[in-house]
Amino acid sequence: MESKLIEYFLRVVELKSINRAAADLHLSQPALSRHIASLEHQIGARLFTRTQGGVVPTEAGWLLQSRARPVLRQLATLVEQVGERAAGQLSIGVPPSWQHLFTTRYISRLIDEYPGVSLRIYEGVSHELRESMQAGLLDLAIVPHDRAPPADYRYTRLVREPLVLVSSKTTGLDPGAPVPLSRLDKLALALPGRNNAIRAYIEDALLRAGFEFSLAFEIDAMDLSMELAREGKVHTVTPCCAVSASRRWKDDISWSPIRDTSFTWALCENTARSYSPAVREGVSQVFQLVDSIVASGSWLGAEPVGREAR
Repeated sequence: MESKLIEYFLRVVELKSINRAAADLHLSQPALSRHIASLEHQIGARLFTRTQGGVVPTEAGWLLQSRARPVLRQLATLVEQVGERAAGQLSIGVPPSWQHLFTTRYISRLIDEYPGVSLRIYEGVSHELRESMQAGLLDLAIVPHDRAPPADYRYTRLVREPLVLVSSKTTGLDPGAPVPLSRLDKLALALPGRNNAIRAYIEDALLRAGFEFSLAFEIDAMDLSMELAREGKVHTVTPCCAVSASRRWKDDISWSPIRDTSFTWALCENTARSYSPAVREGVSQVFQLVDSIVASGSWLGAEPVGREAR
């Protein structure tokens, strides 16, 4: 199946008309209709239903539309990786909690010191970054440490830090006064879905200790959960790096480390791209910057860990 047929199909879905899509693609209407018919023949299902206003996807069409874009992105990434430009490209995924302490500094370093590198930054929660890595969309990703990484991926530990409870200013939490896990007992929490590492950690820890895990709702957007905590609607749990020395949240929330919690971050590397000079330099810069931030003391509770690769 030609990827061009998928691209034609997606354009028809977007414009809701074969005629308009044909004009946009600089094709004749009969030619585009033949391409769509060829795609339907290869798939073995009708993809569109004609209406007075144009066309709408069938159930099969909607399914193809939802699955096709990630596949095309993976194909485009693959083509770039085997081309000459691949040596100068770096795609890295970072969690939202790292934005203040790490991400902006990392981007600045690479722009200033390696202007020839074509840099792509993806921000997402841990399970989304893992999925993007396994789909071949990322060269590197900062994710929770995995003791048994998938084949063709290498995990190298970066730093260990506590998790923190985040609430409204009125609760009076203090960064210098860690709270026990029991403080979260029956507390209305806004956290990501169960496949998120922090959510799983907190839920399992509470249940093992005999406390009640109370989820107000699931939310995979850290900034939104922080904003709702600021307003006193819910409480949330984040890595300490999300709030430590953060000017953004300094005067709007209160937070405390959760005693005896330990969360280890690692750098996940797609070993199929390790040959690339850009990727090698990207790895080196991650290690150097993390070490310098930890050494500065601005990352509360952060502990260096041995660079054990798996």
